[in-house]
Amino acid sequence: MDFKTILRNAATVCTVASFCSGMFVCQNIWKKRSTVDISPFPFLTGVLCGVLWLRYGLFIRDSAVIVVNVIGLTFQTIYVLWYYIFTLNRQTLHKQLLGVAVILLGLFYYLVYITKGKDEATFASGLMASGASLAFCAAPLSSMAEVLKTQSVKMLPFPIILTTFVMTSLWFLYGFMLNDKFIQVPNLIGAMLAGFQLFLFIIYPSKTRTDHEKDSPGIA
Repeated sequence: MDFKTILRNAATVCTVASFCSGMFVCQNIWKKRSTVDISPFPFLTGVLCGVLWLRYGLFIRDSAVIVVNVIGLTFQTIYVLWYYIFTLNRQTLHKQLLGVAVILLGLFYYLVYITKGKDEATFASGLMASGASLAFCAAPLSSMAEVLKTQSVKMLPFPIILTTFVMTSLWFLYGFMLNDKFIQVPNLIGAMLAGFQLFLFIIYPSKTRTDHEKDSPGIA
């Protein structure tokens, strides 16, 4: 087994593990019985990303890209359904889902009817998938204002960010070996974004000393 195969398998396993990290968010939703303070954006961009990368994987006929995105799309769809069950603001979620559907329909219309030939369609598909990946990796940044305001990273999903960092690093190396810029560039930027977010966990504690004192039972 050559290094390329080992790297591909490692990237595949790590990516599947990263999809499972969304279960922690779902568990948090279950405990609260609500989606308050939890954004559906990571799940929605996950669906968008999965569909577009699956299309690109079919274009380039890469089994690793195809397999991980079939699995990923399944996971992200389940997460969206879970979010839908517990959210109280379904009207907003309906609009967001419609937005994702319109984007996908528009992009696929472009690939089928506007592009000329398989090479141009493959190139366009790679650009679309790359853009979706960057949106997915940057999704936790939507909580950045709250992090800076409270000086706490409680709003950031640490498991998702950590697995995203490892996953994007491995896919960057795999893309480097394939000499595929569409796999290289977004995963390099994704690793940098995830690394920056991990750095915030060092700067800001997830829970202050005062919070611990409030949560701990006092002696009456």
